[in-house]
Amino acid sequence: MDRRDFTKALLVGATGAAASGAVAQMSAGAGSAVPHLPVRVNDGIRLGGQRNFDRGPVTSLQNMRWHRRWGIRHLDVSLETRNAAPDVFGNEMPDDAAMARAKALGTGMGGARLQPTTQWSLDGMTRIRDILHENDLIWESIRMDSAYIAMTPGPERDRYLDLICENVRTVGRAGIKIISYHWNLTPIRRNRKVPGRGGSEYLAFKLEDNWRDLPPTPAGRVSSDDYWERLQTWASRVVPVAIESNVKLACHPYDPGGLPLGYLGVDNFDAGDYAAALLRYEKLYDSPHNGFQYDTGVSRESMPAGVDQLELLYGLIQRKKIHQIHFRNVSGSQNDFVEVYHDEGDVDLFNIIRLLRDTGWEGSLLADHSPRHQDDPS
Repeated sequence: MDRRDFTKALLVGATGAAASGAVAQMSAGAGSAVPHLPVRVNDGIRLGGQRNFDRGPVTSLQNMRWHRRWGIRHLDVSLETRNAAPDVFGNEMPDDAAMARAKALGTGMGGARLQPTTQWSLDGMTRIRDILHENDLIWESIRMDSAYIAMTPGPERDRYLDLICENVRTVGRAGIKIISYHWNLTPIRRNRKVPGRGGSEYLAFKLEDNWRDLPPTPAGRVSSDDYWERLQTWASRVVPVAIESNVKLACHPYDPGGLPLGYLGVDNFDAGDYAAALLRYEKLYDSPHNGFQYDTGVSRESMPAGVDQLELLYGLIQRKKIHQIHFRNVSGSQNDFVEVYHDEGDVDLFNIIRLLRDTGWEGSLLADHSPRHQDDPS
């Protein structure tokens, strides 16, 4: 049995004692909105892979063989490094001033992804898609930048929204099903390292005692009203184009969510009450095309201890708002957590798999944020 068949068997065939009762163990909390679901066969759950062009061409033989070796066929590809993928990009953004302002915000740890996108080339994307297809790989989703969230109302932002809408149409014409993105105004935050299993090193975050004294990002003060106005404008302009183009928009929540309002000068949209923020976001334009690249680790690290993410996940699945899943584990909870290996930590990934299976969810699990080890070559 090769790895792909093994993975399929693992996801489909858990009908023995471990799976009996399906989600019964998930629903132990009083008042849980997750019902007891019958076990069902579901072969629509698959392994996915993430690939950035700044780590080498996604179409290199080495890369394609590597993904096939692990049974990974569906790829989420970033095309943000223009010099590494010149055939994918067309004309520059019409207004250089807006690009310069967004660039000035920079990227931090993990990348805030504020480098503005240029116009995507249908011919370039089609070539990449076809090469992947010839090698038994599928370009499932494309990652977009976060530059829009740094833009205030005005003609520059309007022009950038026009560019984004045209890129959405191009993605639809290329047959790519999902566009994913972070709305990051602050860099992904990790502020300490913890010794891990087998000599590895875990990245961690703990809210600073003096967080109110930390300097703001170059974005300056961004209030909750500012943030949500930008998101509402985005949804009203872009989601209808995604519907017409048969493209799903997948927002990856900020990492970490649940931060206090005003952290680094920004009222992040998923600050404070993380679950309530996701529910508010999906209602900006209530369509299955306005959904999430759900992250199991971010959900755990963004909610208080003792709060299970299964109810949130179940509701979003029921409303067809989960388009991909970043599959990872953490130890800890809101504002104090450590990223760990998948088989340890406080996220019950087994129950998440069972929930996905028994609801009939179809999509890709993208392994994410694995700890680092000094002997790991890459």
